[in-house]
Amino acid sequence: MPPEIDLKSCLEGDLGAWDRFCDETAGVVMAAIRRTAGSQLNDPALPDAEDLLQSVYLRLVKNDFRLLASFDPAKASLVTWLTIVARSTTIDALRRRRAPVKSIDDENASEPEAPPTPGAGSSEPLERLAPLHLLTDRQRLVIALLFQDQRSVPEAAAILGVGEQTIRSTKHKALERLRKAMPDPELRPD
Repeated sequence: MPPEIDLKSCLEGDLGAWDRFCDETAGVVMAAIRRTAGSQLNDPALPDAEDLLQSVYLRLVKNDFRLLASFDPAKASLVTWLTIVARSTTIDALRRRRAPVKSIDDENASEPEAPPTPGAGSSEPLERLAPLHLLTDRQRLVIALLFQDQRSVPEAAAILGVGEQTIRSTKHKALERLRKAMPDPELRPD
């Protein structure tokens, strides 16, 4: 992404700067949307990729550019930050999607499906497998890259523009937070 993006002008309401910002960042945002939603982009209950792209930019300008103004280059690169915003927006859209409803009077109702188990190759979104709402945006992004996208630590570090140790540390903290939220296995009924 070129360094000539002028966020200050965008925040001051310069439409030309905003257009340049959108043009220069659309590829990064769209890539994050496509990675996050995956094959679910074909689901008619989910907005298409273009709608999600617009949702990301609407989120950035909402409340007088409040989210865009929160970008801190000392904490993350613009690419990393936009990827997190795009993933978060897409995950929110996935959560809002309505689950199919089955009538309890349906005589053909079958036994409920067993809950999915996390693992390599699972096409189930991570949000249905673990309470990811408990994690920070960055932790959710790292967990999704490592477990859902099946990226290696070096690949995740390259995508996010951070060191490998940062990825390992973020993963460790996220897993610890998820473990604390899970019920104690000793207390589960048999």
